Amino acid sequence: MNKYQKTPEIIVDLHGYTSQKAKNLLDKIFAEGRYSHLRVITGKCAYREHDPVLAPFVKSYLQKKNIKFNPAKIQDGGEGALEVFP
Repeated sequence: MNKYQKTPEIIVDLHGYTSQKAKNLLDKIFAEGRYSHLRVITGKCAYREHDPVLAPFVKSYLQKKNIKFNPAKIQDGGEGALEVFP
């Protein structure tokens, strides 16, 4: 990616979403085809008793759809956010 990367056109915060609700929302956004750069906030799940669910689910979902993504910069969410390029 270009080090002078643009800011995302939309920020999608998935805090509190189930995997199914997150999938439905992402399916809708990608079907619209309006955005070339999104920031998807999944959170780090640092306070969960069990392993995180949403972040791995979203990464797997994006990989299956062949959608490019990178972790966000620290100031933009770090491990808890993804820069997505459909």
